[in-house]
Amino acid sequence: MVSVAVVGVGAVGGVMAARLALAGAAEVTVCVRSPLGGLRLQLPDGSTQTVPDRGLNELSDATRATTSDWVLLATKAHQTTGAAQWLHRLCGPATRVAVLQNGVEHHERVAPLVGNARILPTVVAISAEPLRRGHIQLFNEPRIVVPDNADGHAFENLCAGSGVAVDRTDDFLTASWAKLCLNVANGAVTALTQQRIPVFRNPNIARLGRALVEEARLVGTAAGAHLPEDLADQVLARLQAMPPEAGSSMLWDRIAGRPLEHDARNGAVVRVGARFGIPAPYNETVTALLDAVSGSQQDVAGSGQRPDPGRNEVEDNAPEHGHRGDDTEADEVGLRRRFVR
Repeated sequence: MVSVAVVGVGAVGGVMAARLALAGAAEVTVCVRSPLGGLRLQLPDGSTQTVPDRGLNELSDATRATTSDWVLLATKAHQTTGAAQWLHRLCGPATRVAVLQNGVEHHERVAPLVGNARILPTVVAISAEPLRRGHIQLFNEPRIVVPDNADGHAFENLCAGSGVAVDRTDDFLTASWAKLCLNVANGAVTALTQQRIPVFRNPNIARLGRALVEEARLVGTAAGAHLPEDLADQVLARLQAMPPEAGSSMLWDRIAGRPLEHDARNGAVVRVGARFGIPAPYNETVTALLDAVSGSQQDVAGSGQRPDPGRNEVEDNAPEHGHRGDDTEADEVGLRRRFVR
């Protein structure tokens, strides 16, 4: 039986672990800090899928990990180096690492940590919210986009019968940049303003969002992605049509006092743009601002203090679509109902 290790058992990692374990075609190990006691998925139709602890291998000591056929890396992008010990123990020359993270720099971020293992970048479309430890609300049918190559085919076979749809594309570069063009606007602006997605209805904020997306589109196009010229208008129209309660994962991370994932989003636009001689001043500016915000939140987290999110944020009722924390979930879980990651 194929072996699968899941590193980062938040909403995305938890959904993948549960679905693969329930399908019964893989031996699934979840890499956690403390015992999980099984997994439970609350499905969109209200029914429940349960994976008892006996149906799931749980490992809390990285030094006891052994080489796995598959590693599903589902931490947030900025948490990757924190998983280095797990990856070192789990990866061998025949291991495939599916990187279930945001951004367009999957190989650059993960390759130094996995030796000769094969890296499969992905674009994840999983809307889920951790309700409590080991209990996840799933809002859609999970879907993952992968390159149409041997590793993508193998991942499709791994997920067959699990309820996780896998779409193979011969233009993964475009798929990943298209998602990044959405992410550079929604996360940065909501985290900086500490307001939900409808902030984009403000004309000045809309201009900022459009500029962030357009820079990303130009850089992505230079990198080889096929992105429509009106993509910024498309993204802004989508954001402005979101319901009043909609937020973003970076907004919830800022409210919770967690470090932010901006470097894999806006920072990536700046880095790739520099390689092609394309300036990205809007993304560079928000990256600098979010560096300062994220650094201060890391300092607060390290001190054991917690910022006061304020009345409006405590009342926020939108779910963290694709929450990528590890097995230590945020206190504000359950206060959200809809968001764009």
